[in-house]
Amino acid sequence: MTSPFLSPLRARALIASCLAALAVSACATSPEAREANDPFEPLNREIYDFNIAADRAVLKPASQGYRAVTNQPVRDGVRNFFTNLNQPVVFANLVLQGRFEESLETVGRFSVNTVFGLGGVFDVATMEEVPRHETDFGLTMARWGVGEGPYIMLPFLGPSNPRDGIGRIADRYPYPMNWNSDFSSSVEAWSLRGLNAVEFRDRHGDAFESFERSAIDPYVQVRSAYRQARRAGLRRMELNNGEDEDFENLPDFD
Repeated sequence: MTSPFLSPLRARALIASCLAALAVSACATSPEAREANDPFEPLNREIYDFNIAADRAVLKPASQGYRAVTNQPVRDGVRNFFTNLNQPVVFANLVLQGRFEESLETVGRFSVNTVFGLGGVFDVATMEEVPRHETDFGLTMARWGVGEGPYIMLPFLGPSNPRDGIGRIADRYPYPMNWNSDFSSSVEAWSLRGLNAVEFRDRHGDAFESFERSAIDPYVQVRSAYRQARRAGLRRMELNNGEDEDFENLPDFD
């Protein structure tokens, strides 16, 4: 999921400025980093350290407070709500990927959960065994042959690459909170973005702590985990499209 704190305009400016800074830093990169397709590693590490500091100062305490004042059913309802809110994004990308059967299932999920699940707080569609799909515009571009490019670390947004960075921007347009410009800039919308970020941090808290505790180099561990997750998403997409892709030939990620 993308960071809920940035508007489309600010996201475009942030990603553009980061790409410019990364281009300047490439010349200072070690051969090992270049081999790992991380030519901007020095700057990436600085941004990673900034993200960790921001997490420790803001998101981690907020997520701990969130967990302290809510029970599991409430947290499940919040998660269901934001998952349902993202279904138009999933639908748009499924259509662009040519996965029309899954796109209809996604429409069904969104309709059922919105109407009968009180805006998605209750996941009625899963109870009715309607499949849930996950995809984004980064995967859509990959589906049509766009390469990922080098690894980059974005402030607040985390691990990415040029293709997925562009995908983050594109995915904001079908997102319901951005359909109305007046609402998108309202206090209510920003409150929802904040809740989304806190819920995301709470849900992935164990993973955050695991990287910090067990990894010799957390930066490398995060890079590897991100690439493995994206590789798994590509594999699912290709299999769902019925393509006989030789995934054994895909590169290993360190």
